[in-house]
Formats: sequence, structure tokens, C-alpha cells
Amino acid sequence: MMKKRNHGRKRERGQALAEFAMITPLLVILIFGFVDVARLYHSWVTIQGAAREAARYGVTGREDCPIASDDRVSCIEYHAEERAQPLANIDTGLTVSVRSWDYPDYVDPAIEGDPGQQCDALEVQVEYDYSPSTPLADVLLGGVHLTARERLVNEPFGVCGS
Repeated sequence: MMKKRNHGRKRERGQALAEFAMITPLLVILIFGFVDVARLYHSWVTIQGAAREAARYGVTGREDCPIASDDRVSCIEYHAEERAQPLANIDTGLTVSVRSWDYPDYVDPAIEGDPGQQCDALEVQVEYDYSPSTPLADVLLGGVHLTARERLVNEPFGVCGS
């Protein structure tokens, strides 16, 4: 009687396990990399929306926001921060600034911290420091600084002067 030889099959099983062990770390890094890129894109889209929404609120000239201040700049900042709520480290990583340019010339320098009067150009800038969740990406890239701006012209809540 002849004995069956399974030596080749055992060797093949060991080879497949070794190949799997070599490729698994690469696959895990790729998957977490895709997740971090998606989170980075989400953060960028969120701050773009926050700047746009705050600027749209600001050009109306309104000062009626849910916070206890009747200050127009504080209300604009409040709207930007509310829109940016889905972000991870909003308390430490988010900065909102408001500036305006005088009508009709709109020449530099801008007036910082002032939403302007009717027909003035208003700009809301939202900055956010994104930090990756994957430790390897955090070591390689560190944080990523994102900036979004929206510039609109204040509605004429009266007659625009020349």
C-alpha cells in the first residue's frame, strides 16, 4: 500500500498565512487612511458651510441671536460656531474672525472685528485645526490647518451712501 503525501498542501497553507500576515498591516493602514481623508474632507466642508452661513446671517444686519449679546459680531461668530458643531475639537481648534471693507471703494486694509454698515463688504473667516485619528497619520502629518472664507456685501438696510 502507498502512503499519501500531504507535505505540499501543508506548505501551501503556511505560505498563505505568511502572505496574509504580510499584507494585513498594509490593508489596515489603507482603511484608516481612507477614514482620515474622509474626516478631513468632512471638516473642510463643515467650516466652508459655517463661514457661508455666518456671512449670510451677517449681511442682513440682524442682531437677534440666542446669545445674551446684542453685538452683531458676537451673533455672526455664534452662527459660525453653531454650524461647526459636528467638528471634534471645536472648543480649542476653531477660530472665527469678522472683517469689513468700506463702501464704495472696498480698499485694504480691512477693518478687523467690524461687520460694517450697509453696502460694505463683509468677510467671515473660519479656521480649524484638524488632527487625524490614526496615530501613524498624526505622526507623519501632524495637524492640518484648514481655512474657509466667505465674502458678501451687506444688504442695504437703508440707502447706500456714496
